[in-house]
Amino acid sequence: MHYAKLRVLPAKYLLLVALCWTYAASAESPAELRDQSLEQALDQTLGIGMAPANRQALSQVLEQVSATTPLLTRVRALTYQALALAIADERTDEALGLLYDMLAEPQIKSNILAKAEVQNTIGEIYLHRRNQQGLAILVPELELQADHIDDPRVRYHRMHVLARSYEIQHVYELSLQYLLNAHEALLELDDQHTQRRRQFLNLHQARILAHLRDFDSALALLNRTIEDSQRHGLSARLPELYMVRGYVIQSNGGPIESAEADFIRATEPVTEGTASRTQMLALNNLGAIHLHTQRYASASDYFQQGIAIAERLNNNYEIHIMRFNVGFVLVKQGEHEQGLTLMRTAVDEFKEVGPLNSQADMLGFLAEAYRDAGDIERELATTRSQLQLREQAFSQERERMTSELQVRYEAQDSALRIQLLEHESALREALLSSQQRQRNWLTVIGLLLAVGLIMALLGSRHVRRLNAQLNQVNSDLQEQSNRDPLTQLYNRRALNKFPKQQGDLIVLIDLDHFKDINDTYGHEAGDKVLISIGERLQKALRAEDLVIRWGGEEFLAVVRNVSPGDIEQVIGKIREAVTQAPNPGIAVNASGGAVLITSQTHTWQAAIHRADTLLYKAKSNGRGHILGEIDGRQLEWR
Repeated sequence: MHYAKLRVLPAKYLLLVALCWTYAASAESPAELRDQSLEQALDQTLGIGMAPANRQALSQVLEQVSATTPLLTRVRALTYQALALAIADERTDEALGLLYDMLAEPQIKSNILAKAEVQNTIGEIYLHRRNQQGLAILVPELELQADHIDDPRVRYHRMHVLARSYEIQHVYELSLQYLLNAHEALLELDDQHTQRRRQFLNLHQARILAHLRDFDSALALLNRTIEDSQRHGLSARLPELYMVRGYVIQSNGGPIESAEADFIRATEPVTEGTASRTQMLALNNLGAIHLHTQRYASASDYFQQGIAIAERLNNNYEIHIMRFNVGFVLVKQGEHEQGLTLMRTAVDEFKEVGPLNSQADMLGFLAEAYRDAGDIERELATTRSQLQLREQAFSQERERMTSELQVRYEAQDSALRIQLLEHESALREALLSSQQRQRNWLTVIGLLLAVGLIMALLGSRHVRRLNAQLNQVNSDLQEQSNRDPLTQLYNRRALNKFPKQQGDLIVLIDLDHFKDINDTYGHEAGDKVLISIGERLQKALRAEDLVIRWGGEEFLAVVRNVSPGDIEQVIGKIREAVTQAPNPGIAVNASGGAVLITSQTHTWQAAIHRADTLLYKAKSNGRGHILGEIDGRQLEWR
């Protein structure tokens, strides 16, 4: 008689079968809640702004979305629909209604990522409408949940929504901190939109640095961002970057010709025949420069061009300002009556749309115009009106801040109460679920114990061998994900697994004119240069030190626990490793920035950001050397 051979499962797998039978897990992984093909299609709808740029592609995605679509993909698609309604179509109420209905769904309310996606979108719409009261209520809840968002794209969006919310409230220090957090989230993203997102963050960071009057840092960041944008072909935001750089140069007392040149670049449309708010503002700034330098005819021409764009954009606020400026030009040209009439009309119309402080600024220029016209009586009356408006503006701002603080406090209190109630409800549901699982366990526990003892004896050796193989495969995969495929050095993702410590020396190096090597000798030779430099850097440093290919022709060296007296020798070894010719006839040089971590509060992000700034300065000052910041001292190694 022949018997079929019975395959015996180890006890560990029988336990798994029993668990699957008795308990269906309530929490699916984020990967199971996404449809990757639809996610890629949603990526293709994005442009430079927050609203999807390709409406046709978005419509095609929405046609495929239904109640059976994985949760996180369905939520993302519907939030894109809401952004298109609110920002592109100006149907804000309809968009917010869609989003609040989504928040009421139990499946979305109980999923951290789905809820975060919806709340981020509500914040985006509030920012578009400059709804400060709505933001004051929403922001405390966004902050409470920020640390629990593990998806880098959603966390990046959360951080820059918070950053811009604090920016419009003029809380610039907090805004800057959230922008840095968004940069950290961006390190985990590596897709077609990464460079565009970095450009967006740098633009806002430069604006905030300018508000904080750190003009040197703002200018260095703008120069680097403009250079990167040109290199990566990201031209859509270049006019905005030129606009902000012109403002920074002008505010810092820099050459007026440089500011004017940037404003002229900002007037150039990205797409032929289009007009934008950036062009309009740049024209107004050009008019102001020419007015200040007594080039009245060209000043008036710039203002008129700006008015034409403002009328196309239906921007009454800027129309009144530029008409006022045209009147001011006429006064300066001696056309007093015509100019003053135009200025008074603009002031009266601006009262309907402009804040009190801006109205007061207008009255200051109107008083100056009366003085130019020799009308001292009206000059004094206008100056008194200006002072009264300043007092009203101060009182109004004080009341607004008091009200805003009260709303923010109530919102934080409400958010905490909701969080406590949700936590209490979750505990109650967990308790009920646990009791149900215990009852199910009792029905099978006897079988599991009996069979488990037998299977454990038969399968323990096999399981241990399989586990060891699986652990090795997982370890190899993890190591590969942290390695650069060309040089086999660590990549920037790997840095997160190493703790920073006081006394670490950060050296960021960029090979000078590396593109020339590729163009002259070919990309294969260029690859050999990168591999050779990586190997020599590893040999030059110790085993505990880190050598990372930071990207392109950039290398990051982290030299552990360096005493200040040894820094000179370490930098020398690094420079020697880089400049030794890796192939006959190929000369290599590099620029770099070095920073010593001196306190526990110094983060990787902050240190690398500072090293990057020093690297850029070294590039700007002739290349071929390393600039360092050690214990507050600026050092240079050539």
